[in-house]
Formats: sequence, C-alpha cells, structure tokens
Amino acid sequence: MKPRKMFKLFVFVVLVVLLLLSCGEQVKTLPELNKSPLKVRDGEELQYAQALPENRLRFPQAHSPHKDYRHEWWYLTANLKSDSGIRFATQWTLFRTAINQAQWYFAHGALADTKVHLAAFRQGREEFANVAITEQPFSAAIDDWLWQSSAALLPAQLSYGSARTDNEAWQVKLSLVTASPFFMQGEQGYSKKHQREAIASHYYSQPFIDVEGKILWQGQWLNVTGSAWFDREWGSAMLAQVQQGWDWFSLRLSTEKALMIYRIRSSEQDFIYGSLMHSNGAIDILDANNIKLVSHVNDTLDYPYAFDLRVEKQSIGLNVDLRVAVINQQQIMRFGIEYFEGMVSFKGSHTGEGFVEMTGYVN
Repeated sequence: MKPRKMFKLFVFVVLVVLLLLSCGEQVKTLPELNKSPLKVRDGEELQYAQALPENRLRFPQAHSPHKDYRHEWWYLTANLKSDSGIRFATQWTLFRTAINQAQWYFAHGALADTKVHLAAFRQGREEFANVAITEQPFSAAIDDWLWQSSAALLPAQLSYGSARTDNEAWQVKLSLVTASPFFMQGEQGYSKKHQREAIASHYYSQPFIDVEGKILWQGQWLNVTGSAWFDREWGSAMLAQVQQGWDWFSLRLSTEKALMIYRIRSSEQDFIYGSLMHSNGAIDILDANNIKLVSHVNDTLDYPYAFDLRVEKQSIGLNVDLRVAVINQQQIMRFGIEYFEGMVSFKGSHTGEGFVEMTGYVN
C-alpha cells in the first residue's frame, strides 16, 4: 500500500478509536493519539467544501448542518447563579465530523462550580437512530440530550447531563432567549485562521442570551439564572501544521458589550483576532495591532491559570486592561482530544465573568 494511503487509513482508524473510547462518561486522553483532526493534512481537506470570503451567511439556513464541509459545531457556554448565589458554569457542544464519507455527531457537556467539574459525552449517527437533526427550525437530539428551537434558533430549550446514578449525577435544563441579532465574525462571517494560508471557517456568534432553568447538582435541583454565549462555526481546515492550538475568550464587559478574543498559537507567528459586540447589533472588529495577550503558567499545571489582556482601538474609544483568571483548574474535557473549557473572572478596567477555551497544550 502506498504511504499516502497508509497515512489516510491511519488517520481514519485513529479517529474511530477516539470515538469508540469516548463512549464512557470520563475518558483519559491517549497522548500518542492526541493529534488534531482540524489540521490541514496533505490536501485531504480539499475533498470538502471550503470556507470562502464570497460565501454569504443566510439565516435561518446557517443554523442547520453544512454536510459538504468537513466539520462544524454548535456551542453554548453559560455563567449561572443559583437562588442562594452559588456560581456555576456549564457547556454544551454538538460536533459534526465527516469520517470516510460518514457523518458522525458527538456532543460534550459539563457542569462545574468553583471547585468541582463534571462532564459527559454522547456520540452517534443518524443511521444508528440515536441522532435526529431537523433543519428549519433547527433541533438536535443525540440520545437523551436535546436542543429544541424556534425558526430563528432562539428562543430555545436545552437539556443534557450525565447518565450516572451515583453522587456525580448531574443535569442541566435551560431556557434561552435573546433580543439581539447574530454577529458575523471576520469578514461577514468569513473567519481567517492564518496570516497567509487559505485556512478559514464560517463563524457567527450570539453573546447576549438570557438564561433561566434548573440544574441537578449533588442530589438537589437548583433554580438558576444567568447569561449564555452561543457560537456557530463550520469549515474544512482550522489549523495549519505549524499551529498548535488556540486560546479563546468570551468576556461580558457589561450587559451591552461582549468581547471575544482568540489567539491561535504557532511555532512561527501567532494569529490573533477579536471583536467587540454591542447588544444593539453593532460589531467592532479587532486584530493583532489592537490586542496584547500574555499567559501566566505554572509548572504544576497543564494549562495557563491567568492572562493579562490589553485591547486598544482609539478610533472607537476602546481601552480594556484586564487580568483574566481561571476559576476552577479542573475544567478539563478528556474525551479523545483533551482541551480546557471553563469559567473565568476578570478585573481591571472592567469587572465580570466569562469563559476560556484552551486547546493544544497536552501532547
């Protein structure tokens, strides 16, 4: 067999193994298999549709699956408080990945307080009858996890959790509403990931979501309220071979302003992008000239524990100077490819909370 065919077969087998290993509630990452399927690999991504600047996002069609692309995700994080003031963070992500012409769906969910982090995983295919996707309005069911929405995506109902029956059982049931439009990142939804190479995705956000619902935590149902952030992204290649992973921040500066920053780390030159979104629908695009991000690390931790973030853009009067701190170091997702997804707090020129996602730190 030719080396190139052998390589493609190896990649496919690795991905299938990762999916099969991820059937349990908690799965330890296998270091020798921890290679990102989002990277460009010998032109393999060219078998799929490409994110292009001339493509225009249309709603509500953008909410539905784009199966001609290699991968995509629907992603929601929320900062919550119980009636008694206890802080919680939760994550729900639905992924679709094309593997050997088959469409696989898998979902990650997590619930955490300031000390404990619990996570769960679901996977399947529509052909296996454990995944059901409807397009307009968009809804997604994967086993017992369910997103149900209106034609405009929001309002929506979302429920997910752990299948365990012991003390670590947890559940999340949320109602999601917004009064703001969707925000197209980059150039009208065309989001670059590299300075020179044609690596990009289509990407839009909704950072102004009001949440209410209930969670099952340590054997008790608690009423919760808070704010959620929804991201939607699809493409066929997200990283160049020289890029290791990313640090992505969603920070609510106020009820009217939300700041998104991502840094794609590289052995050559990091790629940095940001946007300041306003609840009235306006968006200000930021680039590396506006953003300075410094990580703080500890040899005992796999991931940075804090960041210094400075954002300046004189033309719009923007001046942000923050220390962003991870609240719970346990917020690590270990389902095949390990990554950190968790709540942060920040102080400085602004005070508030949000989320950070960190990938590519564990080899």
